[in-house]
Formats: sequence, C-alpha cells, structure tokens
Amino acid sequence: MESIDITTGQNVIIKYQAASLIERFCALLLDYIFVVIYLFTVIFALVEILDAILNSSEAGTVTLIVIFCLPGIAYHFVFESFMGGKTPGKIIMKIRVTHIDGSTPGIGSYFLRWLLMPIDLFPSGGIGGLFIVFSKHHQRLGDMAAGTIIVKTNPPVLLDLDKSYYEFSDEYEPTFIHVDRLSEGQILFITKLLLDPQNKAAVENSTAELAGKVKQILNVESKADSRRFLETIVRDYNYYAGLGI
Repeated sequence: MESIDITTGQNVIIKYQAASLIERFCALLLDYIFVVIYLFTVIFALVEILDAILNSSEAGTVTLIVIFCLPGIAYHFVFESFMGGKTPGKIIMKIRVTHIDGSTPGIGSYFLRWLLMPIDLFPSGGIGGLFIVFSKHHQRLGDMAAGTIIVKTNPPVLLDLDKSYYEFSDEYEPTFIHVDRLSEGQILFITKLLLDPQNKAAVENSTAELAGKVKQILNVESKADSRRFLETIVRDYNYYAGLGI
C-alpha cells in the first residue's frame, strides 16, 4: 500500500497511508448522491410552499431556489470544516483531509479546496485525477493550493515506531474522550519525545512540561505520572483515529 512521508515543523517524520484515486472517487460519488437525496427531499417536503411562491414573483422563485441550493453547493466546505476534514462519503470510505505538515487544516484551506473543485472536476474529473495520479503527494489542484492531502483514517505512524502505541486489544477502553482537540502533529511530537533516547533527566523535565500543557488544552486532571499520562493520551488518540472518529 502506497504511503506518504511528511516531515512536520518539529522534524517529526509521519508516514501516512495515501487515499487511492478510486477511494476518493467513490467518496465523491457518495457525497453527490447525498446531495441529490437532500435536494429531492427538501423540494418534495415543501412542494406546496414552492407552488405558492412560484406563483407570486420571479424574484421570489430565484431567491428560494438559491436558498435551497446553498447547502448542496457548499456541501464539501461545510462538512469538512465542521467534521475535521471529513464528509459523509469520506467517512464511509475511511479517508479524510489533513494538512501536509500533519496539522489540522484551517477553514481557509477547506475553502480553497472547495473553491477549486469545479476546475479539478472539469471535464469529468480528468484534470484533478491526473494531478492525483502524477503529483508527489497525490494532490489535486485544490489540495496544492490549500496545502492539504487526502489520507486514510488509519493513524499515521512515525518511522520505526513502537507498535504498542497503535495496537489495541478488543477490551481496550479509552481514558480521555476529548483527545481529538489535539492535532496529529502534536500527538506525533509527544510520541517522539516519549521514544527519545536522550539524557533521561532532560527527557523527564520536557515530559512533565508537555504533560502540563496537554492537561490545559484538554482541561483534564490525572493522578498518573507525566510519562504514563502522555502515553495514555497517545494511545487514546490513535484508538479513536483507528475507528475513524
């Protein structure tokens, strides 16, 4: 399975599993099906109101059509912005949008992807498909402009990483449910620190400081020592990421 190696700003090397062209196409097709279902449902449910307004004025008709079409037109932008780079189609195909440096994309990145989608899909997705196949990180034009990539929702891994951070028994129960407030880049930075073979005293000091910052971000308390706390955070994050949550 093809992978993408990304170096973050903290010099952490992340290995992502790249989403294939077929997976991206299937996710897009599913999303379009959901959009069509939405439009037909809304029009059918409000047909009597539509008839009343259509008989009133042309301006009212145009306004109503625009209002009903907006959610469908902005579908990808809205879902990706509020669902962490996912749409219903992407969730089903277990892929998502992430920033090329491993961080969570901002609303501007999602907007650029959405804005350039018509170009990537013309004609019939040929332009975007060619860029996905032949570009280094399998990016369409919208991804290149936004600095994003499409990857599988399987947790990204550090090169030569201890597998215990990514393998879970059927009985595993996460301790912290809000770990999604941390970005992938932050999680991998924590992981690198935990695996750092440097001077033990220096690592312990950094670990204690980092644990304090993580507790502030997540607004949690823990009686475990700093290292055990951070190890739990990493495992919980990767557990949820593996479920595509």
